[in-house]
Amino acid sequence: MGERQVVLGGIPTRVVDEGSGPVVVLVHATPFDLEGWDGLAAALRPDHRVIRYDLPGHGAAAGAAFPTADGLARGLVELLDLYDVPTAHVVGHSLGATIAQRCALDHPGRVGRLSLLSARATPSPVFSALANALRRDPAAVDLPMDRWFTPEQLARNGRVVRYARRLAETISIEAWAAGLDLLSESDFLAELPRLTIPVDVVVGEEDHGAKPEHGREIADAIPQARFHLVERARTLVALVDPELVAPLLI
Repeated sequence: MGERQVVLGGIPTRVVDEGSGPVVVLVHATPFDLEGWDGLAAALRPDHRVIRYDLPGHGAAAGAAFPTADGLARGLVELLDLYDVPTAHVVGHSLGATIAQRCALDHPGRVGRLSLLSARATPSPVFSALANALRRDPAAVDLPMDRWFTPEQLARNGRVVRYARRLAETISIEAWAAGLDLLSESDFLAELPRLTIPVDVVVGEEDHGAKPEHGREIADAIPQARFHLVERARTLVALVDPELVAPLLI
């Protein structure tokens, strides 16, 4: 239990394993790391075993080459194997939701329940444009802050705002852009009816990248899916409002 250094897909990274009970695995977004789940993990820990890890190119795995979606899904399965978890409830946020969907589709039986936060399943020019902007001008790291947070939240400059700004300013631009590229190219909506597990689709009402209408489209494509709209929330709904998200996942 606790934090541990491991190797997944040949890439050294870190894993935090806490609590006991049914296993929930948290897969973070880009440009974040496993610490972005602190609030949600704390809300889930009393009744669950919560496992979270840094994706390649992020956190403790900074500097590693960014794999394909298939490779990232295999890395998630390798994590489950390493921790002797036959089947898990996988929660993915944005890029993490893309990985979670790919894993559930490619490795049936390993994901017993799926929770998708700010998810995409069709190509998105919004993420492609941001990836291109980051590659052209590193100063573009400031652009997402206005999408992630309200003016009032930015003015307060609370813990989550400071965390997001620090990660945006320190991550490798190429790692962030590669993650955005994967998001922008995701195109598996037609495959989602194959999922026969319970799925929760959680979207912030003011999310500009994974809009509510797209979340509904994902939920409508999955036989056992439920759609949850969090009012006045943006894409970082689980970071900003973990106390609102946690009850939707359990």
